[in-house]
Amino acid sequence: MLASAIVFGLGAWAGSAFAQSGARLPRIGVLRWGVPTDDARGSFTDALTAIGYQDGRTIHIEWRWATRAEDARRHAAELATMGLDLIVASATPAALALRDARITVPVILGTSADPVGAGLVQSPARPGGNMTGVSTNLTAMVPKQLQLLREALPGLQRMAFLGSTQDTATRLFAEQAQVAARALDPRVQVVPVGQASEFDAAAERMAGERAQAVLVQPLFTLGQSTPLAEVLLRRKLPSISAFRQFAEAGGLMTYGPNRAELWRRSASFVDRVLRGAKPSNLPIEEPTTFELMLNLATARALGVTVAQSLLLRADEVFQ
Repeated sequence: MLASAIVFGLGAWAGSAFAQSGARLPRIGVLRWGVPTDDARGSFTDALTAIGYQDGRTIHIEWRWATRAEDARRHAAELATMGLDLIVASATPAALALRDARITVPVILGTSADPVGAGLVQSPARPGGNMTGVSTNLTAMVPKQLQLLREALPGLQRMAFLGSTQDTATRLFAEQAQVAARALDPRVQVVPVGQASEFDAAAERMAGERAQAVLVQPLFTLGQSTPLAEVLLRRKLPSISAFRQFAEAGGLMTYGPNRAELWRRSASFVDRVLRGAKPSNLPIEEPTTFELMLNLATARALGVTVAQSLLLRADEVFQ
């Protein structure tokens, strides 16, 4: 509590100092993997407000969204010319686009599944270069997600992994799924997809291979949860991913980090860097709060009886 108060005080002091002095407001960019209608803008600005920054008054934010690698590269090139003080990269493909654009200002990783594996930083303790921030460590959660699927579907023998062709971390997710599946005994069908327009064909392919459940790469749930959940439900495919919005949209279940915590940590990095800290000296942070979400309406539609033990452990149940 004391630490939060100190951070708020410093952020508020910095913001008011800029406003009172008439100095140029700090300008930050956000390259978000997702769509403008997702909840990222409000979540991030709320996290910044909590530590004393207000968009348009004490800070100026430039937002860009992408769900294709080519769009991310185009936005990264544009952000590089805008004289920004720092840029927040939401998801690994956004960070890779900024790295490839040879961005020299500090880059805060809002969420990255595996920043070391993706080649974004040298190590969690010593990032090096101009990038640091939050690692969601999502690939390490795959075994737990498969275990939860097995609890929800005791007869599970055939499952699919829906992976993104837009993300270099997809290989890491697929490898984790294959290893975890060997321990749990189902075989994994890997289905690569690039865009939301391919969801129907991918679901048809999975159903044709008689998949009984689907592990969804979290990248798809950033702004694309609703169309994907609807397609999987039509095909009677139970599914699990990492972020709660997928369960809210109709996915069977999610297990992963608390997104509010991720935004708070990202905002804290922004504050520290604006006050002079060097990204190379700020260790990568990982989430400490994880949540299990269940959608009972989806379970009923799929004919899945969710065990009482799962219901009791769920942080939230959508009816």
